[in-house]
Amino acid sequence: MQLSPGQFWHWFRGFAGRLPDIDVPESLQDELLEQLQRYDDRLYYLMAVGAEPKELIITAEGNTEAFDSADALVEAALALEGWSFFSLKPPLGFDCRFQDGPIDLDVASLWFMPLMSPSYPDLLGVQIGFPDADFVLDNQSVDAAYTILELAIGERSVAEDIAHVAVDDLPDSPEENGYLELPRLPEFIEFHKRRDGGK
Repeated sequence: MQLSPGQFWHWFRGFAGRLPDIDVPESLQDELLEQLQRYDDRLYYLMAVGAEPKELIITAEGNTEAFDSADALVEAALALEGWSFFSLKPPLGFDCRFQDGPIDLDVASLWFMPLMSPSYPDLLGVQIGFPDADFVLDNQSVDAAYTILELAIGERSVAEDIAHVAVDDLPDSPEENGYLELPRLPEFIEFHKRRDGGK
């Protein structure tokens, strides 16, 4: 049976009382995903129970067709003491690190190159320059670049403002090769929207 937003949050209020402050058992993680996907099977979640306040992020994993559903669910959230709820992964800015196994990168120190296509001038692509792209790709995939962008500018902006993401080795002189410092990306996105009248 499909759940309405109100039914999901009524269930979550009781579920939250069963959560430990650390190390949520896999059985409870699975239970939360099952109930969330009874509302919409395109949605997933991220949860931080050790934070103050605790956080629940409803994510569509970049599926723009499910953004309205995530927004509607969070808009219907009950006020729950000690909890904050977010629709889609929020932007954290550039003062953070991306860590995944042996990969450890200072996000603010990365660079990007805008990618433009004469055939599709309204679409913006981004090439992330890594100090050692082969090392990153050997230990991850281009998904690492998407994850870094979501950390910095948020899930909504990555999905709606960036049409393509690529990676390459960062040259010795980034600026001379068309690269911009990654913290300038939001500014460039706004410039691109103004120039082309938005998507």
